[in-house]
Amino acid sequence: MKIFFCSVHLFFILLLCCRPSVSFAETVFDIEQQIQKEKKSLEEMEFAISENKKRSIVSQKKERSLLMELEVIDRRFALLRKEAAMLERKIGEKEKEAKGLSERIREVTLEIEKGRKIILSRVRSIYKEKQGASLKVLFASKDYPDLLRKLQYMKTVAQKEESVLVEFKARHAELAEKKDQLSEVVERMIVDREALAQKIVQSRSERKKKDVLIVSVRKDKVLFKKAASEMILSSEKVLSLIQSLEKKKKEVREVISGKFSKSKGTLRWPNDGRITARFGRQKHPQFNETIFRKGIEIAPAKGGEVRSVFDGTVVFADWFRGYGMMVMIDHGENYYSLYAHLAKLLVGVGDQVAKDRTIGEVGGTGLSREAKLYFEIRHQGEPTNPLSWLQKRK
Repeated sequence: MKIFFCSVHLFFILLLCCRPSVSFAETVFDIEQQIQKEKKSLEEMEFAISENKKRSIVSQKKERSLLMELEVIDRRFALLRKEAAMLERKIGEKEKEAKGLSERIREVTLEIEKGRKIILSRVRSIYKEKQGASLKVLFASKDYPDLLRKLQYMKTVAQKEESVLVEFKARHAELAEKKDQLSEVVERMIVDREALAQKIVQSRSERKKKDVLIVSVRKDKVLFKKAASEMILSSEKVLSLIQSLEKKKKEVREVISGKFSKSKGTLRWPNDGRITARFGRQKHPQFNETIFRKGIEIAPAKGGEVRSVFDGTVVFADWFRGYGMMVMIDHGENYYSLYAHLAKLLVGVGDQVAKDRTIGEVGGTGLSREAKLYFEIRHQGEPTNPLSWLQKRK
């Protein structure tokens, strides 16, 4: 019994030593529901890509949608991360359960040992007593009331001894039950840990696929031009989205008051990292192709939080082709800020956000290989240089 408890205790200590951090805030049920919805959306996109690949091999390079392929990879990667986080949460809960069971096993083991000593002590006492000792005690009664008192005392002792035996048996049964429960929890933990390891391997595989595709776009002129033209279309869709939002506001006569236009040059940066790509026209060093970048890219320094640069209303928070996970905020006066390539969204459509509120986390989704934040400021749908709006850096 003691050997079993020691081995269980040692096992649990080992579990604690390798315990993963569990920071996922949503319930497992909510996560599973989201995963199912996103998987369905992914299946539709993968079907479209599959149909595309059935076309002639000669024209496939021109016909394939690079941004769609990147989005599928990004979504798979995001789902795997979410599933991994859910598994870590489950493992954490099972570790807590295992700890509780181990503690209870220790308590029950001590109770059984205590009961065993009481029973052994009583057995020794009975063995030492002469045969018929109880009858002699009764016959030695002075009178009838004394006889009744002694009978009651002996009855109480017998009941106490019986309760000790019943409790002893109950603790043995509980110990067996807790051992079975602990064994089951440990088995489930092993299964979840194996599943988690598989998700990690799959995540690495998806990341490698994206790296290969991004490198191909950078080295192949045809693919580069294809990706650039697709990004132009995606940027135009952002313009259409903003125009649609402004039209709806006019129809319902909704006015978002603000002082965004008076904040030029004073806005805090959405992330404290360094600029890796600037706004405006840029020429590819190898292909001699000119592109117009409508925003800036920021490589995060410490921490990957993304902050709202001004008060406003979230009007978009989802995947957007080419931009990856994207948040767009309406600041009134027909000004919008856009935050893309995110790894995680922390706001939803309709949320009112204050200046400096954390709205997401920097990632590498969309047409980005590394973890970078893509940031735009648009007025009446047209991009403006974000650096003229942000605080000057020393």
